[in-house]
Amino acid sequence: MLADTSPRVLLRYLDVPRLISWLSSRQYAPEGGFSGRTNKLVDGCYSHWVGGCWPLIEAALAGDRGDHVPPLGGDEQPGHKHKLPLHGRSLYSREGLIRYIMCCCQDQSKRGGLRDKPGRPSDGYHTCYVLAGLSSAQHKSELVNTEAPGTNATASTAGDAGSPGLGVGEQPYLTTSWSVTPYLDEAQVFDEQDRLEPLHPLYALPVGCVADIKRYFDAKTGF
Repeated sequence: MLADTSPRVLLRYLDVPRLISWLSSRQYAPEGGFSGRTNKLVDGCYSHWVGGCWPLIEAALAGDRGDHVPPLGGDEQPGHKHKLPLHGRSLYSREGLIRYIMCCCQDQSKRGGLRDKPGRPSDGYHTCYVLAGLSSAQHKSELVNTEAPGTNATASTAGDAGSPGLGVGEQPYLTTSWSVTPYLDEAQVFDEQDRLEPLHPLYALPVGCVADIKRYFDAKTGF
């Protein structure tokens, strides 16, 4: 479902308006960071676990805006319309999240690293997922169509991995690919030198690594 470019599939299996409402409720003011559930404090690691959901939703909604899509099975409650919201600017406050990470999640002691919140020590877990959330907030992820299954592909899947295109006769790794580029549509509240490397929105790995992994296992002989 996540690999499909059409929001029609997303809406058949998920109540997207409610999902957006829940995700929006996880971002607190004035902190700007995310909590993991209702009545819990902001935690830096949810910069990824909650913040990482937004690129997937935004990419899906970038397709057919305002389309009416019936739920799975074709049944629809009276008065309830599954309507895609118009998607232009970011659906969450990237600025708020970035400010929280920069101001509150950095361990200023000799220990270094990233942390849950002020007053808590840094650790490897929070360092990993705070950085993943920061990279996601600094970049825009978009779905890109590639070759259909079973066809010989000569087009590049660089959007999915930032790597060279496929050679003649080689098969594409996915029928949909991801393009991850710097997010420049709103005011930038960090120095450009602090922009992190882009991560794949599904795997939370550097985009180049995803291509290398796929290529490695694609070359393996099957059982």
